[in-house]
Amino acid sequence: MKWGDTDLYCRDLVKRVAHDAYVVSLFAPREKRSAIWAIHAFNYEIAKIRETVSEPMLGEIRIKWWLDTIEEIYHGKARHHQVVQGLVDACKRFDLEKREFQTLIKGRMTDLTNEPFRKIEDLCTYIDQTVTPLNRLILGVLTQTEAKNYDRPISAASIGYGISGLLRAAPYFFRQNRNFIPADLMSEVGLTERNLFSLRPSVELSKAIARLGKIALLRLDEVLSVKISRNAYPAVLSAAQARWYLRRLDTFDYNPYVREISLPLPFHEVRLALKVLRRRWQ
Repeated sequence: MKWGDTDLYCRDLVKRVAHDAYVVSLFAPREKRSAIWAIHAFNYEIAKIRETVSEPMLGEIRIKWWLDTIEEIYHGKARHHQVVQGLVDACKRFDLEKREFQTLIKGRMTDLTNEPFRKIEDLCTYIDQTVTPLNRLILGVLTQTEAKNYDRPISAASIGYGISGLLRAAPYFFRQNRNFIPADLMSEVGLTERNLFSLRPSVELSKAIARLGKIALLRLDEVLSVKISRNAYPAVLSAAQARWYLRRLDTFDYNPYVREISLPLPFHEVRLALKVLRRRWQ
């Protein structure tokens, strides 16, 4: 299959801004990779909205733009935007569900406010809205007949990777005065926002990070024995990545300010290849 300019644009964008996703996409059949890149490129476009607007109202306008764009795609229209063009092709070839795109977009409304999550369950719900639909769309590209069999492992992989991603990027969020640690957990460990936004490690912060890390691992462990067909692996290999990142956090006593925590995984492609070769997805 020959890739066009739009495919290469989405590929290069994903490779630059979501390298983990790009590496996993290489385990998909060549003829399906362009659709996967378009989906991840779309996810980046909506995920960056919060950081590219000066006030929430402008973010809401941008979110509305994407909601309208998705609606138009399913009515046979397409705006002149390279990522949109990639989505048009992906939706046409693989009959992707519109509601998954809509859930991803609407889930980003939470990013426009600085309201902290009240409970740990609220954080998991947020990830289920902003990561799980993404992986379900990838699964829809990979296999349509088996998609409904993998709801639990898709959700677990998404929550595990979503939490590990937040923990790795914790200093970045805190520098923006953004707090993803739920209020009930902060109260439990004695962590205050003043302490959080001081941008210094603390025992309380490490306790909160550790608790979230263990919640992510528990979700992954619940489906550890679930068998996944190899053709569906690129939709769930983020579970393996999550485990590696969470293990690294544990090595450094859950201190998010240790530089090594944010570094790329060593021998990333080789480690994933060994997983696939051994028919393990996490």
